[in-house]
Amino acid sequence: MARAQGDRATAWTERVEQLCDEGERIDHRADLEAATLVVTNRRLLAFTPDRDGRNFRAVDRPNVGTVTAESTDRLAWLVLSLAAAVVGVGLLEASRATLGDLVPVEPPSAPDLPPVSDLVGAVREGVGTALLVLEWGAVALALTALLFAVVFAVGYVRSRSRRLVIRVSGGADLAVPITDTAVEDGVVADLEAAIRPEPIDGGGGRSEGHEADGEESG
Repeated sequence: MARAQGDRATAWTERVEQLCDEGERIDHRADLEAATLVVTNRRLLAFTPDRDGRNFRAVDRPNVGTVTAESTDRLAWLVLSLAAAVVGVGLLEASRATLGDLVPVEPPSAPDLPPVSDLVGAVREGVGTALLVLEWGAVALALTALLFAVVFAVGYVRSRSRRLVIRVSGGADLAVPITDTAVEDGVVADLEAAIRPEPIDGGGGRSEGHEADGEESG
């Protein structure tokens, strides 16, 4: 079902003109790996079928701010990953040095006191069981810490990936993945130039009108 919806959203990128209002024309188009961005004389149309949420978004050009390629390094995630890895390795090393070695292998001999000998054996067995539980608990905590280390490491690596970020006034910003090759090819600069308002003419027509009025009045 999700694949069909994605294919349908992709098909719309080939029929953008059907989404244009009367008098709206397409000025620029940028086809990225994970998105298609179309700039018309009125709006920015964004097709993002590979993202969660909406497949299509339209933003009026006056509400579109800067267009930049950003790469944010979440250093805190790297620190958390290293800390979790240290904790996990430390717990594994501690579990290898079994705490049961601290308990005497044989209970102290007490031939004249059989009840005491039995009591020492029961205590030793109980302590050994408790230490075994602690050992397995340490292993479980170590594996959990290592799992968190991997999760934080993956998050840090993903945070280093470059994104095309389009600031939107009055709404959520639009961010899509972008490759270094696309940035080097000038995709960001071309998109920014297409969204920016066209320069106003020097007002030659108005000045000519004033000159004409002046000549008539003369």
